[in-house]
Amino acid sequence: MIEYTLESKENFFNKIKEYYLKLAGSQLPKDLLNGLVDKITDTQFDNYKRFWNLYPKSRKRYSELKIEDLEHPLTHYEIIDFLKFKDLGNYKAYSMILLNMTEKEFSDYEIKRYQYETK
Repeated sequence: MIEYTLESKENFFNKIKEYYLKLAGSQLPKDLLNGLVDKITDTQFDNYKRFWNLYPKSRKRYSELKIEDLEHPLTHYEIIDFLKFKDLGNYKAYSMILLNMTEKEFSDYEIKRYQYETK
């Protein structure tokens, strides 16, 4: 039987930072992007660690970060909420960059999110 190990939090951070740097380039302030990457890294690593322990038969799946997990709606919410808190005046522009959305797509997304949260 193959033994899997959970990759380090540092590896999570590096992968997440690389992913968002590709999306944002120099369009977001460096400190803001680094803070966001720290937050998402903490969340993703904690989730993987939890799933690692909850689902021993799925340890291979949770042994290293899958970039597609960053496209999860809860991660999108986390991005928007973080940006709103840190830079309310620019959160829409920054969110559209990181979520790869047009202004119309982002506006529709926020409406759907509001409708979901206020059911």
